[in-house]
Amino acid sequence: MLSFKAKTSEPLSDEEICQQFASTGDRKLIGELYKRYGHLVYGACMKYLKDPEESKDLVSIIFEKLILKIPSAQILAFNSWLYTVIRSECIMRLRRGKNYDNLKENISRLEENSDTFTPRYGDNTRVGKGLNLVAANREEMVIEAIKNLKPEHRTCITLFFFDKKSYKEIAQSTPYTEKEVKSYLQNGKRNIKQFLELHEYE
Repeated sequence: MLSFKAKTSEPLSDEEICQQFASTGDRKLIGELYKRYGHLVYGACMKYLKDPEESKDLVSIIFEKLILKIPSAQILAFNSWLYTVIRSECIMRLRRGKNYDNLKENISRLEENSDTFTPRYGDNTRVGKGLNLVAANREEMVIEAIKNLKPEHRTCITLFFFDKKSYKEIAQSTPYTEKEVKSYLQNGKRNIKQFLELHEYE
């Protein structure tokens, strides 16, 4: 049976449930979190995976992982922390399913090819201010930054750094001139850096 606050008989908060689970290991507490968040976790998984069966499978995996993660985590806001877990699991699933094995190599190439592209990172999760954006790791933040570029910047960044096209090849496959391609790449890299620095989590 779940514990309740003695004086007010109000249900435990999400954070209190996590604290009790960390102390007792009572899996009924995870069941309560599932009642509260199961449908939301499924919705978030669907947003990324676009597959009902795969999303259902991942919901089960996520709640199993909560059993391992909660005791060692410092959870100040459960819903934000949970979204971080969801996002991380979805990104890993997408990488396996859509051949993102070379993602780190491409992001390293993106950084190495710009003297001004020097985002600062530590080991902490970054949370986007005002955008409800939570990123679990460095690669995810770069992906989010690219997604938020102007279309012409995003196209040139993707073709140059991920598809390894030359200025000339990009110009041949897009409406842009080589001069425009070079300009869009420079502006895109600068905007990525600004996005990353703006959304650092203090």
